[in-house]
Formats: sequence, structure tokens, C-alpha cells
Amino acid sequence: MITLFGPTHYPPNIPPEARKVVNRITLNRVASEVDADPAADLTDLLSTQLKIYPGFVETLAQSVRAKSPEPKDAGDTRGSDDSQEPPTAAESLSVSAELPVTIVCPLTSRLLELIFEGEEIRAADDLSESLSEDFVAALNRRLAEAECLHESHNNFVLGLGPSVAAKVSPFLDVDHLSNLRYVNSKVPDTPTPQCLGAFRNSRQSYFFLSRAPGVTLESVWPDLTTSHKFSVQSQLNSIFRALRAQAPDAQGDQPRLGSFETGICKDTRRMQRVSKEPIRTEAEFNDFLCYMPGRTVTSWIKMIRSGLREDHRIVLTHGDLHPRNIMVSWEGDQRSLAAAESLRVTAILDWEFAGWYPEYWEFVKALNTIRTRGPLRDWIDFLPTDAIGSYLMEYSIDCVLDRWLG
Repeated sequence: MITLFGPTHYPPNIPPEARKVVNRITLNRVASEVDADPAADLTDLLSTQLKIYPGFVETLAQSVRAKSPEPKDAGDTRGSDDSQEPPTAAESLSVSAELPVTIVCPLTSRLLELIFEGEEIRAADDLSESLSEDFVAALNRRLAEAECLHESHNNFVLGLGPSVAAKVSPFLDVDHLSNLRYVNSKVPDTPTPQCLGAFRNSRQSYFFLSRAPGVTLESVWPDLTTSHKFSVQSQLNSIFRALRAQAPDAQGDQPRLGSFETGICKDTRRMQRVSKEPIRTEAEFNDFLCYMPGRTVTSWIKMIRSGLREDHRIVLTHGDLHPRNIMVSWEGDQRSLAAAESLRVTAILDWEFAGWYPEYWEFVKALNTIRTRGPLRDWIDFLPTDAIGSYLMEYSIDCVLDRWLG
């Protein structure tokens, strides 16, 4: 028997409550994968879980420790109750009143009204630079009751109500904020969440967004008819035509590649790589793709680099067009073949990988984590290629690069 998560992978002083929560989430993730495809190859999933497990346990352990007034004596069993339920993920990710915070994006009145549940917001509750004790207490009540909408790699998306969601994670990608602001400003008709505020402390970050109605396209895809899938494709074509109509921002003589404000290029595979210097041409972007610190650039990679085109248009790109990042809603609860148009795209989520990229990048990244034998195996047939194009040669080359980059 192979032991994946033995006690040597984390310190022995980890509270059992933290391990219980992480173990439950880990098992649920594996079970979900097997339910979707009983014959699925779990190698990648288990390898990823093995890497993130210790850090995930420690993150929740810190929260559990912060809530404990004092450590118990080893022989003190007063008040112990083995039948007590472990804390939920939302409770474990509550805000610590002791840790100083940095307000990254001002908290909107819409968010405050939800958090305080209609209670009077006093003038003293100025949350532009710090958080009041009343706000922290009210937010933690909300987090304890929140619905966990999504969890992956220490990142939680929690539903605080029908119209507000919170993304809680160890790190806050500022590109998510700035990219959302850019798209909302330049292409306002694009269905995207609205930023309602963000702050962070030394332990984790809290990013609040408007919550789109409906469910993820991934969750309903296997049950959709072909007509419904074509309807989604048509709507996505309209959305991405409008996005691609936006001209790149020129920096000097050349448009700058990467995120809209920071200009950072990202390439996310099993791990994320980011550019260290500004990238202004596709040739420089190709150099970035074919370089990995600590990795020898072999003759094989040099041959691939020499075959990469350098004449693609630079266009506005989402960068992670996966069905999990597309929200859809049924109108009038019509789910018949005759009412394909009743399935409406309500939002495109997760814009942290967006920016100015070569025109093929959207197509390639839309297939980045799609399994050819999984429930999304026909996703390639319904990509919005009228708007984003079809780049099979570039995709094939990227698959070879993917094997090298790991």
C-alpha cells in the first residue's frame, strides 16, 4: 500500500481539527473526480494533492490555533468531546482581529450593507485604512454561515448571500483586481463580476465580488443537449468579439504584452511562471515560454523555439476560458430542446490571467486542463472559435512545451 500523506509531511503539533477538515476536502476532491470518470487517471491529481497538503494543513492550523485561548495540558481532558464536529472551512478561514490588515480595494457600501445585515453603519466604521471590531465580528458571522462554492489549492470561494461572494486565499493576485477594473471600464457590457472590496493580512487575503446568478457551466455540461451547447457557444462568440474589438494599449512603439496594468505575462500549467521583465514582442514572449530557470535548454526545445510564429495579432485575452469559469442560468426553468436559448451566460469569472496576448493564446489555454476522456471531452467542439479562432498547430506545439515545462 502506498502512503501519500504520512505524519512526516507536517509538524506533529498540528491540531487534529485542521487535519480533519483537510482530509475531508481531499477525499471529496478525489471522490468527485472518480464519480465523473471511474476510469480516470488520478496521477496528476494525487501528485498535486501531495504537494499542497502540508501547506493547506498548516494554513488551517494557524486559524485553529488563533481561536484557542491557551494550549491544554497533555493530561487535561476537561471539556474534551471527540464527537464535536470539526470547524467548517469557512470558520477556519475567518478574519483574525489581532492581525493588522491592508485595504487593497475600498469596501463598497453594497458589501457593508450585506455584512451588517441592515444594522446601522456608524460614521466611526471608516474602513478605508483599517477594519473596525464590529465589522470583523459581523464578517466572521457571515463566513461561518457561508456556502462553499469552490475550493482548490488553498483558495476558497464562499457565497455570503445570493448576490455577494468572497474569495479567500493565502495570496491576493492584484492582477485579478486591476484586470477586472480594466474590462469593466473598457468593455462594460462584458458579463463579469464587480469588485466590492479587498483586504489582506499576514495570513490570507479576502476579495469580495458580486455573485452572478446560476451555476458553473462545468457542473451542467454533461447534461446539456447539443442545442444548449451551441447556444452557449453563440453567446460566448458575441462576448469575445466585443473583447477583441478593444485595441491594445501602446507603450511607446509597441503594445505591451501581459496583464492590463502590471504588464506581467503569466504561463500557468502545473505551476505558474511569471515574466520578470516587460515583454513587448511575440518573439520575447516565445523566449519566455521556452525558458525555465534551472532547466537545460535542449536541442529539442531550441528546435521548437525556432518553429514558433512571431506574427500573431496581440489581442485582449481572458486566459482561462474553462467551463468552471463560466456561469450560466436557466430562464424560466425551460430545459427542453425547443428552448435552447433559455440557457443564458451570466458571467465570465477569474480574470487574473487576462491581458494582452497573441491571438492563439485564448484557444490554447481554453484546453489547458481539459481531459480528452472526461465529461468535458467535447468542449473543444463548442469553443467560440468564430471569435477567438482555431489554432491546432499552436496547440500541438504547446502540448510538447507542456511536457518539458511540467
